[in-house]
Amino acid sequence: MADQPSQEERVQQALEDAEQRTAGAMEKVVQSNAFGELLARSTENVMGLTRIGFDTFDLVVRNLRIAGRKDVARLGTQLARTEDKLERVLQEVESLRDELNRERSRNGSAGSRTKSSSNGRSSNGRKRSTSRSRSKSS
Repeated sequence: MADQPSQEERVQQALEDAEQRTAGAMEKVVQSNAFGELLARSTENVMGLTRIGFDTFDLVVRNLRIAGRKDVARLGTQLARTEDKLERVLQEVESLRDELNRERSRNGSAGSRTKSSSNGRSSNGRKRSTSRSRSKSS
């Protein structure tokens, strides 16, 4: 009786044999060109489904009239353009203000300022603004 393997040992041996045969078959499958093509097509399909999912989600968000990722990005771009334009307008205003001050000083009106304008106020009583250079934020 000691010579004959028990039922448990026979099952264990059968499982090990099946595992070895399966491992050999899997190695042959993985080494083939067909497996590479299958893997590439599967990856393409997963990426396609992911894109469809994101597009569907964007469509749902748009139909709910909630600002989506594309909307926020577009608004950010528009805001940056608007800030650039405003910066150019401010620079031009400051340039024109400087040019006006130079013209006034050339025409001699700078010497005829009243006491109120010499303390930083213009003739109409408002505080004169000083030109400051703005630093552009990124």
